[in-house]
Amino acid sequence: MNKFYTSICAFLLIGTCLWAQTSGHAPCGTPPAPESVRTFLQNIDYSISPEDPTRINIPVTLHIVKATNGSGGFLENNAFLTICDLNQRMTSAGLFFYVPGAVRFILNDALYNPVDYGPLNTMISQNNVVRTMNIYYTNLGAMGLCGYAYYPNSGPGGTQNNGAVVMSFACSQPTGTTLTHEVGHFFSLPHTFDQTSNNPTSTNAERVTRNFNEPSPRLSANCNTEGDNFCDTPADFIDNRWNCPTGIIQLDINGDRFRPDSSYYMSYSSDHCMSRFSDQQITAMRATLTSINSPRGYLTINPMPAYPDITTGASLVSPATADTFPGNYVVFRWNQTPGATAYQIKILLFNFAVLDTITTDTFYISQARIIRANREHSWQVRALNGANLCTPYSDRVFFFAGPYITNVGISFESENPLWKVFPTLLESGTSHQLHIDGFSGIEQGSAEIRDSWGRKIQDWALEPHSDRHSLFLQPLPSGLYYVQVQQDQQRMAVRILIH
Repeated sequence: MNKFYTSICAFLLIGTCLWAQTSGHAPCGTPPAPESVRTFLQNIDYSISPEDPTRINIPVTLHIVKATNGSGGFLENNAFLTICDLNQRMTSAGLFFYVPGAVRFILNDALYNPVDYGPLNTMISQNNVVRTMNIYYTNLGAMGLCGYAYYPNSGPGGTQNNGAVVMSFACSQPTGTTLTHEVGHFFSLPHTFDQTSNNPTSTNAERVTRNFNEPSPRLSANCNTEGDNFCDTPADFIDNRWNCPTGIIQLDINGDRFRPDSSYYMSYSSDHCMSRFSDQQITAMRATLTSINSPRGYLTINPMPAYPDITTGASLVSPATADTFPGNYVVFRWNQTPGATAYQIKILLFNFAVLDTITTDTFYISQARIIRANREHSWQVRALNGANLCTPYSDRVFFFAGPYITNVGISFESENPLWKVFPTLLESGTSHQLHIDGFSGIEQGSAEIRDSWGRKIQDWALEPHSDRHSLFLQPLPSGLYYVQVQQDQQRMAVRILIH
């Protein structure tokens, strides 16, 4: 670190602190490793070769913070892309990260633009999911950080979910290295300049030599007890962002010149310089996980579900090539992909995405005017599951968005959560029974079904004082339809998909 701290680091209270920089920008708010972590690192058997390690699967819970009104934040697929990149960078370590549950959203202005760690610690305590690595994405700009993480056995959250990784939106690009760096801390890795950058010529700083039998008056190597505790990473002293190679010259207590290696993720070199972990760093991360009694061994208690591989994009149904739809009312449909639990749909004007979102359905309805009238657009979909977040897209299909129409203004509302229309997914060309539950007014009501253009297809009368109404639905072609129900000034509209 540099010559002074912004404040004394109360590690036991908040688990991290921000230090002042005399130059550059501090991307990481993770403090020096506590003594418990250093002791753990010094007791690892580094004779174990990390070559071709058995894969360790690690469950991840993703949290995205937004403003209280739901604005701002981060797209789900952007969070998925950071996990894709993390998995690629962690391949050599044999660590694989999967997402077993849905992305969780937190709507809170104080957490969306935090100014200190206090609210974030409360957020972690209240939202951490047990036996998973919790990653939070928010705006850390006011704190001057790209991200930070808690070392094992520290931070809020309680047992079997202690601590978290907290990422700033601005530093969560798929090509960045911040997440990999912070995950390294989460699995016990200090900065390469740990304990050295504040005074490189100190007797307690890591020395450049790797000779443990230096002749007097030179001091012998101390790489296994000082610095980052790893002897296969060169001694480092630079605690601000630096490009590679560095021209900064600094000598240690022996008068040897530091030659920090920019390729290590746990350094502060620029993103394009970083590319690897050392063998000892890999061994340390794996030792943090390899048994129930390991500091993060709780992450391996639950086995990873059997996620099928997804190697192709989704099969698109409609719009098909050269189809024309009203610009403010387009129904996108695709076939279910075996093994998929979610889909990412992207709608493009030229090569610009006007919509990019995640859905668990096999259809998406665009009613807002994000699609430009009288313009050609294209769309594509990719299938996802918890262990397949880097899957390919389908081929792009081009369609024409015609003029906007005004006769599809169906308002979806339900004044009573007990009201229900079912089933809502039907086969084409077959007659069906529709059931309506919960409407039991004293007056006769009505129901009708309309197509996606707003044209009435069929209607029915509802008898008063009846809790369930069964309606005969004539065979209809594939498409999206709406059932509207009204009784005693109460109304509801429900989507019906016929495939």
